[in-house]
Amino acid sequence: MSHYQVVVVLPKPPDTSAGAAPGEALLRELLPLLGEPDYAGEDTDPPGRWWDRWMIGGRFENAFLCTDPDDPRVLPAEDGAPRMVTAAPASLLDLDAQREAAAGRAADRWDRATGILRRHPDAETLRAFLLRGGERTERTRPGATAAHVRTPAGRTAQAERTAAMKAYHAQDAVRELTGAGLTHFAGCAVEHYSTPREEFVEQARRGAVPGWALIDTDGTWYAVEHLPGAGDDPAARQARREYLRRTNALLDALPGDAYLVMADLHA
Repeated sequence: MSHYQVVVVLPKPPDTSAGAAPGEALLRELLPLLGEPDYAGEDTDPPGRWWDRWMIGGRFENAFLCTDPDDPRVLPAEDGAPRMVTAAPASLLDLDAQREAAAGRAADRWDRATGILRRHPDAETLRAFLLRGGERTERTRPGATAAHVRTPAGRTAQAERTAAMKAYHAQDAVRELTGAGLTHFAGCAVEHYSTPREEFVEQARRGAVPGWALIDTDGTWYAVEHLPGAGDDPAARQARREYLRRTNALLDALPGDAYLVMADLHA
């Protein structure tokens, strides 16, 4: 069960001339792209749909830095900084400032994390612990299907992975990173902060606006495949860099009347 940030780019702001609230008007605009917000598994579901529900904003409501959050076309976030909004016209967004703020936060995190890792030079990556438990742990990828988990091989691999995770998190470096709030979403903090500082900061800058996927004005989806390593192996990093290159170029080329919306997809 995971939540995914999906940036939806509409050709123009939603029509609220009939008195509909911006959120209600947006819901109508997004239905053809995302389907019904709650999906119970009926055969009428759009082909290939892998999410069971979605909402506008959700966990990612503070999505865009807005220059005029009081503009009636803006959909504000319920909590957080007033200038961070859930949806707005491209002309009202300061994407460059948002990128620079993300880069500054990333630089601070990298500096603090690498300070901890220097004090613990023997810290090992999660991948090292997994491989120590046997390459089978990586190959079988327990949890792929319920049937697989019930097999002896699946149960053994799951036990090996659980033990590897426990040993990894027991390291002094990882415990200190966790205590400092420097965790990583996939639990791979040692790998995450081993990236060179310049690359780490630049990736944060490029990743400040695009989510996990972006839907362009013509309905085209751009997304990163989920690769082994939870985003920290070389192939996954390269895929992420290419995704961010393409989507940031698209965002920077948008006309001012394009309308950006952040959606929260649950799968």
